[in-house]
Amino acid sequence: MTNEIMKSESLPLSGGSIFTDTRLFSEIGTIAKVLAESDIIPKHFHKNIPNVLIALEISIRMRTSPMLVMQNLYVVNGKPAWSSQYIIAVINASGKYKHELQFEISGEGETLSCYAWTTTKDGEKLSGPTITMEMAKAEGWTTKDGSKWKTMPEVMIRYRAASFFGRIYCSDLIMGIYAEEEVATIQTFDAVEATAVEAKAEIAANANSIAIEPPKAEESTETPPAKKEPDF
Repeated sequence: MTNEIMKSESLPLSGGSIFTDTRLFSEIGTIAKVLAESDIIPKHFHKNIPNVLIALEISIRMRTSPMLVMQNLYVVNGKPAWSSQYIIAVINASGKYKHELQFEISGEGETLSCYAWTTTKDGEKLSGPTITMEMAKAEGWTTKDGSKWKTMPEVMIRYRAASFFGRIYCSDLIMGIYAEEEVATIQTFDAVEATAVEAKAEIAANANSIAIEPPKAEESTETPPAKKEPDF
């Protein structure tokens, strides 16, 4: 049934969704129930039919295997995220370019930098943003708990260069979904910014709620001059 649905002309490719098509939702729901019982899918999908339904929605839109999506789609702080290896694989298998994604590495240690590039069928070179260790430190990628940037920086810098390239040139292939490492970082910055916004709002609210009384006239401590008797 999965292959039939993948080839169906009624696929919700643009603007539609399995969640707005009653017939398709029923068929996909049956598949989701079966997959959710499997012991070989990641734990965030096991016995979690809603998560499996979302994975199936993505696999249908991408016209790829549901298992491939579930094995490479992670949930980080409530947000879906691709593994960096999957982003590279999708770009290489897309057939959009003359050759596989290449990585231009320069420097070492603190000066290490990398950018991903490939060539279009017309011969145009497409280069992604350059990722540097200075950037990695400034963005807090190297200081996160369990970060692999400290132990395998050359691998991590390639992964980040690939995900940046993918979002710029291949957003249709990865559906605009970030890499798992990026989602974790973004979530941290979002939380910090949200806290700052809440603090500003609280300060403004308190400022408006405090009644400001006009200053009282100072009482004079000087003795008034004696009343002068009129001269007759």
